[in-house]
Amino acid sequence: MVHPQPLPDATPLTIITGFLGAGKTSLLNRILYGDHDHKLAVLVNDFGAINIDSQLVAKIQVDNTIELSNGCICCTIRDDLKQEVLKLTQREDPPSHILIETSGVSDPLEVALTFKYTPEVRIEAILTLVDAENVLAAAEDHRVLALNQIGMADLVIVNKVDLVDSEQLQRVHQYVQRINKKARTIDAIQADVPLDILFDGGYDPDRPEQFGRLDIHTHEAGHHHDHAHSTHATIFDTWSWQSGQPLSLKSLQKAVETLPTTIYRAKGFVYLADRPDEQALLQVVGQRSNLTFPGESWVSTPHSQIVLIGKAGSLDTGALQQRFDQTIAGQGGLSNLMETAFSWLRRS
Repeated sequence: MVHPQPLPDATPLTIITGFLGAGKTSLLNRILYGDHDHKLAVLVNDFGAINIDSQLVAKIQVDNTIELSNGCICCTIRDDLKQEVLKLTQREDPPSHILIETSGVSDPLEVALTFKYTPEVRIEAILTLVDAENVLAAAEDHRVLALNQIGMADLVIVNKVDLVDSEQLQRVHQYVQRINKKARTIDAIQADVPLDILFDGGYDPDRPEQFGRLDIHTHEAGHHHDHAHSTHATIFDTWSWQSGQPLSLKSLQKAVETLPTTIYRAKGFVYLADRPDEQALLQVVGQRSNLTFPGESWVSTPHSQIVLIGKAGSLDTGALQQRFDQTIAGQGGLSNLMETAFSWLRRS
């Protein structure tokens, strides 16, 4: 198959994908803080009205970080993505490599096709992160999305292997192998992988067409990925909550622990009355929740921003609003926190 040839000086581009909470932003920060000779530019996409992921990207790269928010990168903002990438290549001092972190509900097939006729860039690789603890359960509900994300990968990073036993890890590897026999795989903890592997390329320009045909003929009837008739907005809902008032840690823990299991992902920055001078970072993936203090002081007025992503039609926004409003701190019962991290398991 004949493809448009990239220009000789085309800028290499790497796509980072993976389901909600797989560790994409952690990997991105590993790259940005890593020891390499690349001058990087980053495009960060998040599914929701508040782009939490762009705020989590290493601040050393803030001048070259572009935020693409409030939409799925493969469905609603493909033109924005392409235009921003072209702007980067046209700078007086352009980056030597572009990284795209997609939202957890994005289809890398569609992202790759976005650049099929863009000779100014050359797709170097598609990196797919897999959450070893949650991927098999998530794939039951979102089989097509899991197939597309893993099936398009040049490198599959099986992340969070420290949270599973050897039997579960073997099942995950078998699952990945059934979907994509050509992809390289590597196990990781907290997305810590050798940087030379990430910049090693491996992208096959024939794969989008090959996988697109395979996708339509092998998926269950009525469930192939057809963006002309169905977008991720039909299978995922998002809701966000913000407050400028300090929150109680105890109340926040109760709110998070009792979130319904139809909420797949929650993340955000939290302003705690128990520790008001420092940002707290909330991460909820599957049944596991973590609250950490990365050591960042507030650069603006302290506030909380939390984004939730769940199954379409499952978000009772009135109940969620009441739930998080009740986390606002009262006058008593607060403590001077010395711990640096908290972990909870959801009870519902």
